[in-house]
Amino acid sequence: MALLILIPERDTAALAKALKQQAPALDLRTWPDVGDPADIDYVIVWNHPAGALAQFPNLKVIASFGAGVDHIFRDPDLPANVPITRLVDDSLTRQMAEYVAGVILNHRLRLTEYREYQAAGHWRPQEPRPGQNVCLLGLGHIGGEVARLLIRLEYTVCGWSRSPKDLPAVACHHGPDGLDRALADADYVVCLLPLTGATENILNQDLFRRMKKGAYLINAGRGGHLNEDELLDALYQEQVGGACLDVFKTEPLPADHPFWRHPRIAITPHIASLTDIDKAAAQFLENHRNMQNGRALVNTVDPGKGY
Repeated sequence: MALLILIPERDTAALAKALKQQAPALDLRTWPDVGDPADIDYVIVWNHPAGALAQFPNLKVIASFGAGVDHIFRDPDLPANVPITRLVDDSLTRQMAEYVAGVILNHRLRLTEYREYQAAGHWRPQEPRPGQNVCLLGLGHIGGEVARLLIRLEYTVCGWSRSPKDLPAVACHHGPDGLDRALADADYVVCLLPLTGATENILNQDLFRRMKKGAYLINAGRGGHLNEDELLDALYQEQVGGACLDVFKTEPLPADHPFWRHPRIAITPHIASLTDIDKAAAQFLENHRNMQNGRALVNTVDPGKGY
């Protein structure tokens, strides 16, 4: 039986090399060179074509190339009852924590403004922006690590999740009634949620109105979390003071998108948390061995929850 890399829009040579270095005897195939579809029992995917997985009659595991799995559940022909796994890697969580902390510090200390003053030849010292209250939307593995770093930097952290959480030194809220309490005093609102039917477009006009006026938004979750037109309106109305966006509904972001030229939107190209290829390969191979030996898979996804 064979392992297939099914990641159509990326260069997968480094992943294939890492897998073969760690498991030289592995029967490894790369889309679209599948060979006999009946040979494929384990697939690594990212944004695969809809219906592509249905052609493998002996498929036993679907492995996401990243922490997110919403791209898998978008497939209307997703094979039923095939376990889905996702990447959980300390390097991913550390990168995300550093990204969020870096964005907040950059905004509070006005570092981008000083770069603009430099270009204009202006010497213009200013006080840091006030406000050190951070609300994290999403308190899972990644959210917990982000919270720990921000607390070490002496930020006051609260968070919101669908189900109850208990994190040290974090005011945890949950459910529909808890969202208002989580947002009420936040100077920074950070989206780290998984993308599901319940969280799609959660960053919308209603949520912006519930935020403190002038609060800063950071979306490092998924592009599908954000209603882009309603963010532009909230910025125009000054309900939202500014935003840093790492993820978008269409990636790469189209050249004519208004976000590129908006003075209060900072854009990064989906780099908040990049996969370590060697660590990812090791995790895929661990689950491949687990599958072959009838052992429990690690980092499985609950299809009912979508994450």
